[in-house]
Amino acid sequence: MRLSELKTGESATILKVTGHGGFRRRIMEMGFVRGQRVEVILNAPLKDPIEYKIMGYDISLRRSEADMVVVLSDSEASEYLAGGGSHHHHHEHHRRHCGCGADGQPAQPEYPAAATPGPEEGCATIDEVINRHSRTIGVSLVGNPNSGKTSLFNAISGGHEHVGNYSGVTVGAKIGHRCYRGYRFEVTDLPGTYALSAYTPEERYVRSHIAEKTPDVIINSVVASNLERNLYLTTELIDINPRMVVALNMFDELNSSGAELDYDNLGRMLGVPMVPVEARNGKGIEQLLDTVIAVYENQDERVRHIHINMGSVIEEGLRRLNGDMNAFRGELPKAFPPRYYAMKMLEGDRPLARMGRDPRSGSQAHQRSAGRRRRNGSRQPEIRIHTGRAQGDLHSGQARGGFDHGADRHLRDA
Repeated sequence: MRLSELKTGESATILKVTGHGGFRRRIMEMGFVRGQRVEVILNAPLKDPIEYKIMGYDISLRRSEADMVVVLSDSEASEYLAGGGSHHHHHEHHRRHCGCGADGQPAQPEYPAAATPGPEEGCATIDEVINRHSRTIGVSLVGNPNSGKTSLFNAISGGHEHVGNYSGVTVGAKIGHRCYRGYRFEVTDLPGTYALSAYTPEERYVRSHIAEKTPDVIINSVVASNLERNLYLTTELIDINPRMVVALNMFDELNSSGAELDYDNLGRMLGVPMVPVEARNGKGIEQLLDTVIAVYENQDERVRHIHINMGSVIEEGLRRLNGDMNAFRGELPKAFPPRYYAMKMLEGDRPLARMGRDPRSGSQAHQRSAGRRRRNGSRQPEIRIHTGRAQGDLHSGQARGGFDHGADRHLRDA
């Protein structure tokens, strides 16, 4: 259940906070951390904001912010302890793995708000219920086509999905799970994509999944022997600032070529832990899952957020646009950072602009920012960039490509 779903007077226990890194830190600094009790004091007449009591303080959150906080309500906890609703819980557990909807129709894969204990796994206390629910990690596998992503999915989940080197192998998301070291991994294998733009169905699907399903950790599958090509997508993922681990897949091929890769140093430079993996042979999988747990629990000291420098012209445009949007920053959806929305506005990314106007989030920051510029007689930054697919004088693909090439060359020369 999401915090925004609680009614006035209801209480719950916080399990996790989703959304981009900056948002997570801000909300957690306000006291919304795992295990804390929270009570709804007042729902505003227009449903925004909502007033909560937590740690003895009254705090107001926008509904879009509260929607990023996963909780276990008191009624849910009591139901688990009483052993009630077993059939409902069993069906929900079944539906997440078979993909059926309420009427047996295909449904979008969705991470559960919490793990569902089976009848043989009853909890004796509230603390046990909370502990079990908070140890479910929603993981999305994201990577280029032919990056070994589906092999990685099979190695993690024990699945037997078909693997091939032609278009359309992964036509939709596949879901699997694994229990490891007391955690339950809910793993989704997303379609292969080269970018997070909106030019192909795969790109739109992957970006929408990350925005709407808010995975706890993203595993970025990268071909270890072809960093320059694969790191383009990695830098786009860094821009949206999720919890992330890079799986350096097919690491045996890199070793066979005689090349050396200081992956620990590269990971520290990017602020993203990197783990060598041979998915086909099952090597490195446990180390990968250990790293995912450490990142999920905020215990990996290599994790930090960096801004990929896009060059002086684009950075100036981002700075000016960020200034215009600053007054309405709180209205933007919390799945991605404000800088990412500014970048996509400069690119003319219409689907993401529509996401910023999503009535469910109450966000209309884009139109308001433009309206304020018109009222003040100021002009929008006259910068138009392309994403690398179209001809033009300036595009972000060149900036990212330069970063990837520089990192790749630095490591080869080391």
